[in-house]
Formats: sequence, C-alpha cells, structure tokens
Amino acid sequence: MSTRQKLLLTFFIVIGVFSGVSYAQDSPRVVVKKYLDAVRSNDYDKAYALISKTDTTIINWLKLIQYVKKIAPVRLAEIIDLAHTAVRQEVISTSVGNSTALIKIHSTIPDMEGTLRITQNAEDIKSLLNRGGLPMKERLGECTLVLEDGMWRISKVKGISSDQAADIATDFAALILGKDEAKRIAKTIEAFMKKQEKGA
Repeated sequence: MSTRQKLLLTFFIVIGVFSGVSYAQDSPRVVVKKYLDAVRSNDYDKAYALISKTDTTIINWLKLIQYVKKIAPVRLAEIIDLAHTAVRQEVISTSVGNSTALIKIHSTIPDMEGTLRITQNAEDIKSLLNRGGLPMKERLGECTLVLEDGMWRISKVKGISSDQAADIATDFAALILGKDEAKRIAKTIEAFMKKQEKGA
C-alpha cells in the first residue's frame, strides 16, 4: 500500500470515528437523567421527546402536572414549583440488554405531612424550601427503557404517578386557599384525570 493510500485510509477512519461520536445514541442512564432534569425544570417538550411512542401513563402524568399548574392560583402554582424543584434523584443501578434497559433510582422528595407539622404558613413553606430545611422522605423507583429507531426511550416509570401530583396540589390548596377551594380544585383535577383515562 502506497503512502498516499495509507493517508487516505487513515483519513476515512478518522472521519468515521468522529461521525460515530457525533451521532452516538445516549445511553439509557443519560436518557433517564435528561428526563428527570427536564421534568424538574418544567421543560415538558424535552421530557416528551425522551418517552416511548407506546407510552400513555408517563405522558398523562406530565399532562396532569401541566394542567394542575394551569388551573392553580398563582400562590399555589408557585409552591408546587418549589416543591417540584426540591426533589433530588440519583441513579443507583443500570441493567442494559439488547433492546431493553432498567434504571433504578433513589429519590428524595418533600414530606408533606412533616411540613404541615412544622408550619401551615405558605411563606414559611417557601422559606423552608429555599433554605433546604424542608422535611424530606426517600423513595425507590425505576425506569424501563426500550430501543426505538435506534434510540433509547423511556417506556415505563415506577414509583411516580399522576395521583401523587394531584394529592400534592390538593393538599397545598387546602393549606393555602382553604378547604372549599381545595375541594373545587380536587373535583376539577378528578374530571381531568377521568378524561385522560378515556383518552379524551
């Protein structure tokens, strides 16, 4: 092989390597981290892009969060956002097969009951959240991923549900806005969830 041929071969190998790096798919672990970060930062479009086309549960959950924040009074929506950003999650194990993967997650989330024992004042709750003094509790969950068109996508999330989002909203509503307003919001959320179940 001539020197010119060797140089050309080397050139194409280098181009191939860099092309492979440029178009390499994210690992299941990276996909899950991106999803969790997107949900925490309320970037739902980014979160949707990381979910399997076969899923309905996760998408319904994200839609519920968006809906709750849309109908909630500003004071309530602000508290929900703060509680949401207080969540901390860490990947503790990764198991990858040919076309599926399982990522186990350790979560630290706001403890609503513990918070209410300390204070029932909305401003105090915000202060606790901002200072990192909010009572927290731990939870284990997992994400199942599948390969779709050569890319890893989340097909199932265990340990997180739309019911929890609804409970947080109504609990905070009772605390901040009173029982009557909390009941109204709870009924509105319930009606929305029923529509979701029917595929409306």
